[in-house]
Amino acid sequence: MSGSRLEPTPEGIETAADCICDGGVVVAPSDTNLALTLDPWNEAAIERAFRIKNREPTDPLTLFIRDPADWERWATTDREAAVDTLVDAFWPGPLNIILEKTERVPDRVVAGGETVALGCLSNPTWRGLSAAVDQPLCMTSANLTGQADGQLVDLDLAIEQVGDRVDYILDGEAQGTTQSSTIVDLTDMEPTILRHGDITATDLDAAVDGLAFES
Repeated sequence: MSGSRLEPTPEGIETAADCICDGGVVVAPSDTNLALTLDPWNEAAIERAFRIKNREPTDPLTLFIRDPADWERWATTDREAAVDTLVDAFWPGPLNIILEKTERVPDRVVAGGETVALGCLSNPTWRGLSAAVDQPLCMTSANLTGQADGQLVDLDLAIEQVGDRVDYILDGEAQGTTQSSTIVDLTDMEPTILRHGDITATDLDAAVDGLAFES
């Protein structure tokens, strides 16, 4: 049934994982927004997620991994030490890092581009889901495009805006964050903060000695 709610029990998580592996789209908790969650290698699921959001299917999606050390499987950089420091300091947590992608990343996830946004979440329900699927997941906030600006997508909002368009809603909330995840881009000469979240520029600068982040 469309939009059926699942408790974050082992059985509920397994049902959500099976749905994702079969090409479904599930609302699941993250460290910030509740998010549409799907298989990065299933292009039909990606297209459906964009339709659910009423969003043009031209943007890249974020790839979420369970093990922080696995970032090197999906991305490459000449700032390896800086990335390792950020990963050690903030992952799992609400920080997304943009790097050059490796060939393992599906082209549809990055919309044909050469960079990938990587995240690693601490939410226990998400981590259970990720373990059950046993591969990276794509996520995008569970709201209609342009209808949740400046606020986190909680369970009530996700149900109201997309609940009848998804296969399941895996109950759970964010981890006490107040904003969407911080996004940093390490692909240019100057490291840049593309979106500010609870992890601040001061936090980033303090973690990585000698690397100043521009806004």
